[in-house]
Amino acid sequence: MRRIASLILAVLLVIAAALSYSYHRQERGLKTAVNGLFEVSNTALFCLEDMDALGIMLESNVSNDVLRERLSRYDYCSMMLEKASFSLYSINRERRYWKLHVAASNMEVYFHTAMNSQNPREKLPENVELITEISREINAILQNGGVEGLSDAQAEKLFNLTQSLSG
Repeated sequence: MRRIASLILAVLLVIAAALSYSYHRQERGLKTAVNGLFEVSNTALFCLEDMDALGIMLESNVSNDVLRERLSRYDYCSMMLEKASFSLYSINRERRYWKLHVAASNMEVYFHTAMNSQNPREKLPENVELITEISREINAILQNGGVEGLSDAQAEKLFNLTQSLSG
């Protein structure tokens, strides 16, 4: 009877060790994925950081083609941020990532609409100051450590600013 008990105990220990190893391997994979999402999000923020250049471009009277190219870039970067922040929210269920996702979605819709308009020059002037303020907020997020260091207040502010974008 002691042999059977010892054998059962040994089997249970082997199973527990295997499950523990599997759990830690999965946890490492999740950490790697989350770090990748932070990197994608920060890259998108770096891309969007200079949105205030749109005001300068309007003042300099650049062509609609040049404006469309820049708007296309911001549209794409907003979409990247939208998808990465939604994935972060799906993993962590932290409201700040949901707010970031919605803010990025608002920017993506705005830039996509402006880029595809007949005359993007007509869509931008009413939002130039707001875009400059959004650009400053993105800069502040980057200065604070990027998306990983995003505070609830920063996410809320960016969310509120982008809600005001009008197309």
